[in-house]
Amino acid sequence: MHKTFLPATLLILSPALVHRQALAQDVASKITAAHVFLQGAQITRTARTTLPEGTSTLVFTGLAQGLDPRSIQLSGKGNFIILGIGHRTNYLSESPKKKELDVLTGRMKKLDKDLALEKAMQEVWANEEQFLLRNSAVGGQQNGVTVAQLTGVNDYIRERLRTVKVNWLGQQEKIAGLQEDKDKLQKQINELQGVASRPTSEVVVDIQATAAMPASFTLSYFVPQAGWVPAYDLRTRGAGHPMQLAMKAQVTNNSGEDWEQVAMSFSSGNPTQGGIMPTLVPWTLLPFQPVYRPMGSGAARSAAKSESLAYDQDASMAGRPPVTVAQQAITVEYAIRMPFSVPSDGNPHTVVVQEHEMPASYLYFATPKLDKDAFLYARVTGWEDLRLLNGEAHVFLEGTYVGKSYLQLDLPKDTLEIGLGRDKGVVVERVKRAATDQKALLGNSRTVAVGWDIRIRNTKDRAIQLELRDQYPLSGQSEIEVKLTESGGASVDPAQGSLTWQMAIPPGKTEQVGFAYTVKYPKGLRPVLE
Repeated sequence: MHKTFLPATLLILSPALVHRQALAQDVASKITAAHVFLQGAQITRTARTTLPEGTSTLVFTGLAQGLDPRSIQLSGKGNFIILGIGHRTNYLSESPKKKELDVLTGRMKKLDKDLALEKAMQEVWANEEQFLLRNSAVGGQQNGVTVAQLTGVNDYIRERLRTVKVNWLGQQEKIAGLQEDKDKLQKQINELQGVASRPTSEVVVDIQATAAMPASFTLSYFVPQAGWVPAYDLRTRGAGHPMQLAMKAQVTNNSGEDWEQVAMSFSSGNPTQGGIMPTLVPWTLLPFQPVYRPMGSGAARSAAKSESLAYDQDASMAGRPPVTVAQQAITVEYAIRMPFSVPSDGNPHTVVVQEHEMPASYLYFATPKLDKDAFLYARVTGWEDLRLLNGEAHVFLEGTYVGKSYLQLDLPKDTLEIGLGRDKGVVVERVKRAATDQKALLGNSRTVAVGWDIRIRNTKDRAIQLELRDQYPLSGQSEIEVKLTESGGASVDPAQGSLTWQMAIPPGKTEQVGFAYTVKYPKGLRPVLE
């Protein structure tokens, strides 16, 4: 029993191998694993075949056109020797999507036929309606027709016109339904046409066996047309309850190969970035030379494009696949221990990676000078050992979607602050006191006193913790003097002019604080004092 592992970068297709291509044996393989990076994926295929005695050529067919030939690796089990490996593109082969496209095209032809038939029948009813209307006019102009006869004719035409109209409307309803089905089918056909005509790759292997024997192979290669993005669902029932975190992978596959029930894993690495450290070169200062770039250049016209990922806010995590998380030397690996399917459609598909419950405390913030609503935030701890990555999060409070957030996890902090939205159950009011304006008896200055009262009412059935923020002005020039005359018990930052209150408000209670300041300035100035 002999196992051979040879990277394709070390092998060149020999002339003898090219000469025997007419006798090559096609080998069908199956994708069994996909190791997905942030950009790109390592695909693993397995195959079984029977080798003839002597030297033969195997062709692994139906592979992704965009695979990187330098990444091809092949290993085998059996009493044989792998002599050489080569790669080629087959422009005459048909993608597996071609069969699906043929089926959809057949359905489209049938829909066109049914639609033409319904339109023809509708035309028949329309012609009969015109015939009845013409004959009703003639009948009314005939001489010698009794009233009873004329009444009978009118009754008949009326009933017949009613039948004609009902049937015409029935045909119209059928036509609308068929047209809707046709539109949907055309969209699916358009999506498949882009991949159904793709060429495929083939790996050509020269093998020598001592006798006819069965053999098994494992083939792997890298495709850049795939990747994944981490995303999160954050769910909480509010104060007194922990935070439920579900990490998801938004997987995109546009390689041309469907991944059908494969072992899937995700890596925080990105092979397309390269791993060579940049080198500094001498930096010589020269006179500035402006570079002329004409308007409308490609650089000026380029723009970044962002993708919107789908998410399912009602998706249950009960049946999530078990996951193994491993810290590698420079990456984090998430291995899903259940097979999963991702079609090659270029659309994001969601895979639940892991789910955790984390302790959380809840704090309200209010800045009534800028916004009179109170904002609820969850402060989450215990996430450092979960090996999470930066990503967008969808936040749910008491089963209701409240908005998006972003988990910035590469910062040196041990607490995550997650916004849970506005809470109308906490009412904040900021009222200005009557200002006083004192003119100096001597000199050319005036002093204005400004004050504010802030009331916070907790209408909820539980106590809340609230951080209230406000500010007083700072002097920007020596002629203006600002003095904080009343802080109302706030923590004061004189460098920023900020006031902060930490408050615990019982249910149904109201708290009030206030602050005041004076501004002295020359009469000729008009500073903004509030």
